[in-house]
Amino acid sequence: MYIYRFKLNFCLFNLKGLVSVRPINSIIHRMGSRVSTINDWLQIQIGGSEDAKKKKSTNQNRIKSTKYTLLTFLPQNLLEQFRRIANFYFLVMTIISLLIDSPVSPMTSLLPLVFVIAVTAAKQGYEDILRYRTDNVVNRSPVTIIKNGEEAIIQSQNVAPGDLIVVERDCDVPCDLVLLRSTDPHGKCFITTANLDGESNLKTLLVPRDLPTVPIEQMHKLGIIECETPGTDLYSFNGKIELAGGEGRVLPLSAENVLLRGSRVKNTECVIGCAIYTGMTTKLQLNSRLTRNKTASSEIYVNRFLIFILVALIAIVTLLYFLKRYNELFVIPKLSYLGPPADGYSVKQFLQDYLSFLILFNYLIPISLYVTIELQRVIGGFFMEWDTELYDKEADQQCVVNTSNLNEELGQINILFSDKTGTLTKNEMNFQQCSIAGQKFSYKKTRLEDCETKALIDINKFTKDQKVFFQALAVCHTVQVATSPPAHVQADNKNEHSKSGPAEMYSMTEITEESHNSSQHSELNVSNTIEASVSAHPNGVNATVTSSDVNPLLIGDDSYQVERRKRPQVVKRSPNFARSNKVHIAAAGEIASGTTEQQNGHSMAGTPVQLPHLMRPISLQFQRSTSERDLPQYAEANSASALGHRRAHSYGAPNAYLSNPVGNLTPPVGGLFRTASATSRESYAAPLFTRQSTILIRAESQRRKNEIQQTLCLLDYQASSPDEKALVEACAFLGLVYTGDDDEVLRVRIVPPHVDYKRPFNNNKHKEDCFYRLHVLEFTSDRKRMSVIVRDEAGKKWIYTKGAESYVFPLCANSSAVMVSKTDNHISDFARLGLRTLAIARREIPEIEYQEFVTSLAQANSSLENRKQLCVECYSKIESNLDLLGATAVEDALQDDVADTLVSLQAAGIKIWVLTGDKVETALNIALSCGHIPPDAKKYIILECKSRDDLLIHLNVLEREIVFGMGRECALLIDGKSLAVALAEAPKEFRDVAVKCTAVLCCRLSPLQKSEVVALIKSSNENYTTASIGDGANDVSMIQEAHVGIGIMGREGRQAARCADFAFAKFCMLKRLLLVHGHYHSVRLSFLVLYFFYKNIVFMGIMFLFQFHTLFSSSSVYDSLFLTLYNVIYTSLPILFISLTEKPYTEEKLMHNPKLYRKNTNNNQLHWPYFLMWTVFAIYHSVIIFYFAYCMFYFNNVILSWGQTAAFSCFGTLLIWAVVIIVNLKLWLESMYLSYWYIAIIVLSILAFMVTTVIYNVINLDYDTDIYWAYNNLLGSLPVWLYVILVVVAALMPDFTLRMLQRALKIRKFSIFPGKQRKLEMRQKFESTYL
Repeated sequence: MYIYRFKLNFCLFNLKGLVSVRPINSIIHRMGSRVSTINDWLQIQIGGSEDAKKKKSTNQNRIKSTKYTLLTFLPQNLLEQFRRIANFYFLVMTIISLLIDSPVSPMTSLLPLVFVIAVTAAKQGYEDILRYRTDNVVNRSPVTIIKNGEEAIIQSQNVAPGDLIVVERDCDVPCDLVLLRSTDPHGKCFITTANLDGESNLKTLLVPRDLPTVPIEQMHKLGIIECETPGTDLYSFNGKIELAGGEGRVLPLSAENVLLRGSRVKNTECVIGCAIYTGMTTKLQLNSRLTRNKTASSEIYVNRFLIFILVALIAIVTLLYFLKRYNELFVIPKLSYLGPPADGYSVKQFLQDYLSFLILFNYLIPISLYVTIELQRVIGGFFMEWDTELYDKEADQQCVVNTSNLNEELGQINILFSDKTGTLTKNEMNFQQCSIAGQKFSYKKTRLEDCETKALIDINKFTKDQKVFFQALAVCHTVQVATSPPAHVQADNKNEHSKSGPAEMYSMTEITEESHNSSQHSELNVSNTIEASVSAHPNGVNATVTSSDVNPLLIGDDSYQVERRKRPQVVKRSPNFARSNKVHIAAAGEIASGTTEQQNGHSMAGTPVQLPHLMRPISLQFQRSTSERDLPQYAEANSASALGHRRAHSYGAPNAYLSNPVGNLTPPVGGLFRTASATSRESYAAPLFTRQSTILIRAESQRRKNEIQQTLCLLDYQASSPDEKALVEACAFLGLVYTGDDDEVLRVRIVPPHVDYKRPFNNNKHKEDCFYRLHVLEFTSDRKRMSVIVRDEAGKKWIYTKGAESYVFPLCANSSAVMVSKTDNHISDFARLGLRTLAIARREIPEIEYQEFVTSLAQANSSLENRKQLCVECYSKIESNLDLLGATAVEDALQDDVADTLVSLQAAGIKIWVLTGDKVETALNIALSCGHIPPDAKKYIILECKSRDDLLIHLNVLEREIVFGMGRECALLIDGKSLAVALAEAPKEFRDVAVKCTAVLCCRLSPLQKSEVVALIKSSNENYTTASIGDGANDVSMIQEAHVGIGIMGREGRQAARCADFAFAKFCMLKRLLLVHGHYHSVRLSFLVLYFFYKNIVFMGIMFLFQFHTLFSSSSVYDSLFLTLYNVIYTSLPILFISLTEKPYTEEKLMHNPKLYRKNTNNNQLHWPYFLMWTVFAIYHSVIIFYFAYCMFYFNNVILSWGQTAAFSCFGTLLIWAVVIIVNLKLWLESMYLSYWYIAIIVLSILAFMVTTVIYNVINLDYDTDIYWAYNNLLGSLPVWLYVILVVVAALMPDFTLRMLQRALKIRKFSIFPGKQRKLEMRQKFESTYL
């Protein structure tokens, strides 16, 4: 990690090399670093300096999430454990027992303490080892760098600032880089940032403008990068490149030139960048909040009980000490046979007496409570992971418990904070309806349905308005196409080489669903041959590029072990891009000689394929798997790879890449076999457009159900917006297939819907429209629209605009007024259905106006001041007088059973806050459709508040609405600007009003604002227990801030799932996690805690009563063996077992009756009434056990079978025997869920006491107390057995009677403090009536 100081006294600069820094108390030059710090700016030599290269710099890019090291584990872990009251108390008692003449063996305190500390340390050490291994997966992953002009592979942790990093397509960026080179001919790099901001949209980065193109061998001589110190803002970057050489030019750097760690390169074959921020100083790591140690709220109650017991212990010890002093002064002198009394005024004697009592009663503090709780939580976490109801079969993903310490917190949730996109919704956009020329239509895949006449219209019957509308959708976008369509496709159902039989018949449901598992449907009788296509290289060189996909639907060759097909792949490559000389790549302008692919998919044997630099180098070949069934077959080969985990691997799909070629296929020299991996995609998945080629099978009608329409979809659309992707795909289904752009030439192929599936896809009869894209006016949050200026084949220039209706309608011409009115009504109808809407418009641009626009735009871009504002003004001029074409309505599909889940959680008393970055209108529609906001709730919206006074006015009105609403539900909607004012100027007022609302919807929030909202609610005096759920990296701060963090393993990466306490695949699983597992764990932990205090009070209560009959001599009635094993063996297993299996209600009842969840919230069963009730029963049982035995020995102690009197050792052994039986049977009596295993464990615990005591009493150790043969004598005595039966019945009769009365008469648990609840009810009634 860098160390920065910002006071500059003196520096020496060398502009041609690494800046040589000689500061005085101002500048730090780190050993082996290539970074100089000057006035809080970094200077980094591109490629590194010669001095830095000689010094091996390691671990500069290492990330660390572990808590311990080998040196710090023992002291740090011990420090953490002895912060607990019980552990520290027993440590002090052990030390005291070693220093004084202890009444019991010091081992009775030391052994349990060592056991508890060891078990807890082992658990925490194991968890830290798992974190260390996870870190190493990333830190030791291979990264390709350019060193001395050649490619080299190093570990990610060894990347240093200044290194030239090579990042290939679909690979993760290992650190923050300045983009220096791209294979894209326009210097672009396309990325996704799902792990940074939760958005899986495609984003575009650029190579710095005017950066000179030099050979890779000379890139380290480019110059010096000077940039600001690392910060948390993901969207800003300030820096410059000082070019080397005589010119000394300076090129500005901005955020569009920087690849951040956590992003993934898409649609760009290869890029080269210079490392600037590494390791823990990357923007991703700086945005990751330090994970605090979360503790369950139940520990607060446990600590309260411990303090109560500790105070009681001090009171008991003090009372006994003074009683002993009284006896020494007034009783013992009268009993001469006891000898002279001790000197009670001696400090030594005071410490001896007082501390002896303290050690004698130290078992009032249950030391094994913590270790039992730890075991219960860990095993309970395994139970959640093994729950089949929390297993998602489609994703093959089970529930993951990352923090078992919070299991019981799942049953205490009061407020749930949820993300929207990807959490409540699937983040899958589906085109549903549209409005064209004032008419409303529904989308029916290959047709449109007129909402009035219900007539079905296909592309052959489109009117001019409809054609223009969908042509606009097919052109007005920035969608990228990863692959181009094939040159020729042939399908023949009668292929003799096909293994399959006749085509299968499909139901209507099957033929309309996505064929994403097409690789498993090899029974279809289809064989296809795709000829290689030749694409024009930017340099004018023709090159054939092939890639391989596994698709049994398209293959009929028996010779393939894994059936494959060949398809061309058009890759745009910059003519100036060349890899290092280590990789054999042809120079620019060379003509490659290749082989022609045969129709069966084989290349000519023995003929090497020479490809130009369009291909990836042979040094970085890898093979991607396209079918799940391929992975196990080659897993062994994959695991044997020398490189291990490549950076190319997707964290979501660790087996998505195979480092060795599959089957008998031999990749061409310098070539790449690329196939699609559905599990590792970061782009938005479409129902029928996947990376893997699919066959769309639909039945047009019952009359033609035997006719199968087959369309080969080889397009991989990746867009900057999911709405754009959905609209382009809808156009393709209707017949306007966008096939990509070639040097800004947009191609839209017209494909009629009723194509004979035997006809080639690229039949010459298909028409193709071409548009030359002149300008793209990008979408911004301020403009709320985007536009594209194109030139059609006739030479006319058009501007197409698409955006929010509130921003597009004002731009329309007056002639479109009627159309605007009709379209606005349709948009309102769409919005009521919860659909996302966009308005579409266009107009023709005269040549003169276009030239004026180009001139003004060039002037705006060259301006050094107000460049952004000038560009916006230039855009506004040309985006005017538009002709409205219509509007689109896209559905963001809701998660499965999301409405039922939210309604159930609200019925359980959980208030739900949705925190989203979407606009208010969209979020409101989703909130209504998913059940977050009740349909009859009063909605209060706070927007654009700029001052505290405005906000307080809104809050006062809202509070009055809540108070005087006569119980009507109220929902609050607030935007990011207003919330920023609330958080900064009126946090308490906003919090107090918002928590009274039924539902809260916060829109346009940043990730930091999300966490601030959670922190605000946590600060309430009501002590709300909060939970946060999300699926993207932008939700991590919110997840970590809440008491319980829940992650969804969704489409936006798995950063949220890794940082969360609990993670699963679908939002609907949250219902079971909270209502079932949360309820069970809360009940079980409460039971466990109360029982532990109960059994220790029984145990030590007898010791307390015994002192009154021994002149307070601080003698122990128990042998040291019983003190040691009581909490370890005799009473530990039954409570551990029942704390894992207790079920007060069945799972079905909890799921169907969410109100039962409220019974355990706020840790109701750990409140003082329950604790005092268990304490009263413990005291009663102590009195019964002791005085029944005392009376038996007092009236006639001749109880042994051969007529002898019983010794003192028999008295203590008889007492512990009765204690073990009663406390175990008490547990049985209190349990609701009984099983044979549970009963057997209770019986075995009692037998364990009997067996260990028998073994111990036959060995004459004479170590502590002499119980030699004492227990054997008791076992042979009939009066002893009668005593045991009698004392058990007398002790448990009140418990049994009370339990039966509660069940028979349905008496609820009574409160010992009824007045407190009454006062609370009166206060709430007063506030609701008068305030």
